[in-house]
Amino acid sequence: MRHLIIVIYTVLALLPLMAMPQGNNAVKCPVVKVQAERLPDLNVPRSGHSVLLLNGEPTVIGGHTTNFVPTPTLEYYKDGKWHLVSTAFTHDDGCAVELATGKVLIMGGHKENMGIGQSFEVELYDPLTHTSEGFASLDTKRSMLSALALDDGRAVIAGNWYHKDAIEIYDGKNSFLPVKDVSIGRATPFILQTAKDDAMIIGGMDTVGHHITLPVADRLQGEPCHVPLLEEWRIAPVYLSWPSSTAFIGDKSKGDYSYLLPITNDEGQLAIARVTNGEFTLLPTDVPIPRSSQWGEIYYYGSILVDRECQRAYLVGGDLRHEAADSSATTRVYVVAIDYATEPARLTLCYTEVLTGVNINNIILTADGDLMLTGGVPQGSNFKPTAATWLIHVSPCSQTAGISKFYSILPPWGWALICMSIMALCTILILLARRRKRSHPQEPDAAVHEQAPVIAQEAPATEHLEDMDGQENYAELMRRICQLMEEERLYLNPTLKLTDIAVALGTSRTTISKCINLQRGCSFPQFVNTYRVARAQELLRKQPDLKITEVSLSSGFSNEASFYRIFKSITGTTPTDWRLDNKA
Repeated sequence: MRHLIIVIYTVLALLPLMAMPQGNNAVKCPVVKVQAERLPDLNVPRSGHSVLLLNGEPTVIGGHTTNFVPTPTLEYYKDGKWHLVSTAFTHDDGCAVELATGKVLIMGGHKENMGIGQSFEVELYDPLTHTSEGFASLDTKRSMLSALALDDGRAVIAGNWYHKDAIEIYDGKNSFLPVKDVSIGRATPFILQTAKDDAMIIGGMDTVGHHITLPVADRLQGEPCHVPLLEEWRIAPVYLSWPSSTAFIGDKSKGDYSYLLPITNDEGQLAIARVTNGEFTLLPTDVPIPRSSQWGEIYYYGSILVDRECQRAYLVGGDLRHEAADSSATTRVYVVAIDYATEPARLTLCYTEVLTGVNINNIILTADGDLMLTGGVPQGSNFKPTAATWLIHVSPCSQTAGISKFYSILPPWGWALICMSIMALCTILILLARRRKRSHPQEPDAAVHEQAPVIAQEAPATEHLEDMDGQENYAELMRRICQLMEEERLYLNPTLKLTDIAVALGTSRTTISKCINLQRGCSFPQFVNTYRVARAQELLRKQPDLKITEVSLSSGFSNEASFYRIFKSITGTTPTDWRLDNKA
């Protein structure tokens, strides 16, 4: 039966490749059709807005609405609908960044209608009370700016549009202080942390919209630096402010400040740069990034969004806009899933049906690990932004559900052929298994051992199960694993691996994994996350004033999005709601 299961899964894994005819170099990349879900519309049609995940709630901030008029509002998504909040100022093509305190710094934007001018205006938004108030002024008036939050509560600001660019810093209190001029003025630059108190400013577009070809980066501390990789490649330009935290793959506790950025060259090739502490290298991938499908060329846009819990990143694109019968704009969304922890990084091309009213500019990774697309200008006119919101199910969990959609691509005879092939393989394997069983009858004890894994999820602590080498008693090993986790609190390490446990206990990764599976009926990550959630519950109950971000990091989670997703999957509720229901 084990062989039967392997065959079935192999055939199912090949269905995405069979289902979608390819074009050009896309044939080399595995493809998966994913589901797209239309969510309730925004209250205000908008584009040029910032998008953040705050306390597990997708939040859109500022932008302009119908007739290219800036809107003094933001919205957050909770309980299946968008909630509208008034802001102190308008921030069309402004910037929003979550500070270490959990509050959000909202800055700049166009001063007038139709994307004209720049603004000094700054306000602070509290996502817990959903209130916002103005409190300070930028040192330089800006639109199309970017910001990086530092761990000490400060923030680095750079970038501008049709105006002088320079670096300034928010002091964490009430002031914005000038730091230095920049070697190249940039619009919506990437600001990457390179050390605890240093940062790099780099981008693909200057302050008037021209592509930057000089391989130079500015730094918060020190002189501008030369980037050798950018002699051949250049940073792919983006037209909206993207928080660099969305592209972060490093580990600050170990001094690893690593990011993934999209880069392009003069031949039109697209690749991924890994930037570690300011050093640029090319991320090796198993196949080139697909530039086309059977429907034509794929146009990618924006930064890379990272799900650190799954060690997976996403690059989003679309095809040419189409005009539907009702004059609405439609497009097919493509997502390149990048499993960056593998060597080389494994790529998978995900795609949707043709969607209506969708724009690929304003994207966020949700707490469930899917991609949410909000508003934008699908018809290409800033005078007619959309209020549409789409959820693209790209998380590893939701992709399996997408397999059920492949029936719409294959013709009936194709499915009949696949089913007949699977049935024939199953029949052959069953006959072979029966013949082998008659030729080699099992001893009674062997049958007991063969059935042991089936009942292992309820295995009592006193049961003695030996591994394949006969070297370890699983019940005793499980006791040692738990002792190690509880006494050393290894679960607080967000990069904890099976190898770490195996080395500490002098055994193999396979043995540890099998032991946890047999004794606890779960995988290693699930086992570790039960400890992390228990720690988070303790902090939520005993320290009610502790920010959710601090709770997640203090419990061993690598980021707030994965914390929300895992906490809810284990407890059935969000951390915020759990805290309200379990006050000390």
